[in-house]
Amino acid sequence: MRAFLDSLTVLSFLGTVLLLFAFAAMLNMVRELQGKLLQAQAAAPAAPAVRSVDRFGSADGLPTFVLVVSEHCPNCRERAHHLAAVAGPDLSGHAVLLASADRCAEWVAAGEVLPVIDAALVGTVAVGATPTLVKYAADGTEEWRRVVGSDDDLDAFLAVSPSERLSA
Repeated sequence: MRAFLDSLTVLSFLGTVLLLFAFAAMLNMVRELQGKLLQAQAAAPAAPAVRSVDRFGSADGLPTFVLVVSEHCPNCRERAHHLAAVAGPDLSGHAVLLASADRCAEWVAAGEVLPVIDAALVGTVAVGATPTLVKYAADGTEEWRRVVGSDDDLDAFLAVSPSERLSA
């Protein structure tokens, strides 16, 4: 009986050693894949630090505020209605609504907001969440972008200069 238990102990020890070798081999494969991924990332061109959209430039020297929305977003609809209500002569720039669905243009029909329905341009602007307000300088260069969670956020972003916002 003692010999049987000793042989089981030796076999379990050998099994553990084999599992360690298998684990080491798998770890080596993972490290090789990580190295290949890092090489692929290094070879990919980096995104430009400053984006520019000529369409959002203005000849009068005023900035352009672009509200990027999506069709099925209730928050986007509310922010678009609010933008239409506040856009006008008191706004220190031009107001644009950017969307990929024609239906979104109806949200700002009552105001002085220019609706731009262009799916390709929405992809070029490439926001991570909607609604997002993007400010473009008069030459069409992006100055900043912010996700707009409420009407108060939208009012603050439309009224406060970027230098004041950074210090806040």
